[in-house]
Amino acid sequence: MSGLGRFLVDYENPDAGIGHSLGHVNNAIKICLRHGLTFAYAESQVRKSSKSQWGWRLRQWIRRLTLRQVYETHDIGNDINALFAFVQFTGDRDGVERMLRKKQLKLVQLPEAAISIPSNAQEDDDVYRAVDAVIRSHPEDGVVFRLPDKRIGDFEYQASKAWFRRCYDAAGSGQFPAQYVPSIPHTLKVAVHIRRGDLLPGRQFDDLSKRMLPDVWYQRILERVLDASGERPVVVYIVSEGLDGRYCSEKGQAVDWSNVLPADRCKIVELIDSPFVPSFRVLVGADILVGSKSGMTHLAGMLGEHTKFVPRMWHSYRGACRVFELGDDIDEQALAEIARLTMELSLPV
Repeated sequence: MSGLGRFLVDYENPDAGIGHSLGHVNNAIKICLRHGLTFAYAESQVRKSSKSQWGWRLRQWIRRLTLRQVYETHDIGNDINALFAFVQFTGDRDGVERMLRKKQLKLVQLPEAAISIPSNAQEDDDVYRAVDAVIRSHPEDGVVFRLPDKRIGDFEYQASKAWFRRCYDAAGSGQFPAQYVPSIPHTLKVAVHIRRGDLLPGRQFDDLSKRMLPDVWYQRILERVLDASGERPVVVYIVSEGLDGRYCSEKGQAVDWSNVLPADRCKIVELIDSPFVPSFRVLVGADILVGSKSGMTHLAGMLGEHTKFVPRMWHSYRGACRVFELGDDIDEQALAEIARLTMELSLPV
C-alpha cells in the first residue's frame, strides 16, 4: 500500500511532574522532526494522577493499609493537555492503532536513544545514532516506529523549542492569566518558582532535598531586582508547592514573603499549591523568571522570551533567550549582572 504515512508511537507515560513528563514527549518529537515522521498522539500520553481521582485515592489507601509508603501527586490530572494543543499538530494514535490491528501498517521497534543525565553536554547526532539507523533502514511507506518503554526522556529543547511553543500558543497559553494581571500599567512582573513540595522534611522525596535552594538565594536576587527597577512598580509572584496552602522555607518552616521583601517596593502574590495551568503561565509570561533546580522551571525558561535568572542544573538552556545561569553561591559580580539586565527592562516605556 502507498500513501498510508510514516508514524511514531509511544506508550511511556510516567506519573511525574511536567518536566519529567514533557521530556518523553520531547524525545518523540525530536525523532519525528529528524525524520519527517508523524507523532501518533493520544491525550492519555500525558494524563496524570490528581487528588480528585477515586482510583488514585484507592491506591494510596491500599498502600497505607499494607504499611507501604503513600505516594504524593503533583495533582496535574489532564492539565498538560490543557496547556499544550498537541492534538492539533500530531496524528491520531487511535487511528494508527486500528490500522496496525488490520495489518495495514508495519510495526518497527526502535532502540533506546543514548540519553544520559546530566544532559547539558548532549549531542543529538550521537544520542540518536542507533535510532536514526533503524529508521533509515525502513524508508518505505506504511511504517509505525515504536519507542521503548522505561526509557530516559530527552530534556534538551534547542531543536524542538519552536514546535512546543507553537503548541503552547495554540492552546491559548501565551496569555498571562487575567486574574494576576497588575492593575497599574507597565508594572514589572517577576515570577519566582521555588521548589519545595515533596522535597520538604518528612515528605516523599526529602532524600533529594539538596535540590532545594535556600530562601536567602532567592531573597538576594529579588532585592537586587527591586533596587535596579527604579521607580517602576513591581509585582513578585511566588509559585511553589508548600504545606496546607502555606509557603515553606527549605527547612519546612512557614514563611510569608510579604515579611521578607520591602512592602513599599513591591506587591507580593503567593501562588502556593495553586492550580497548575495558571501558575505555569505566570512562570512563562512574566517579565523576569527567577527559577529553581526543577524541570518545571527549565521548561518555562525554554518556552518564554523573558529574562531568566536560573540556577545551573543538569539540563542546559541551549536555544533559550536572555538566560543568566547562577551558581549556588551568588557573588557580587553575578548580582551586578542581575542589576544590569533588570535595568534594561526598567528603561522608560
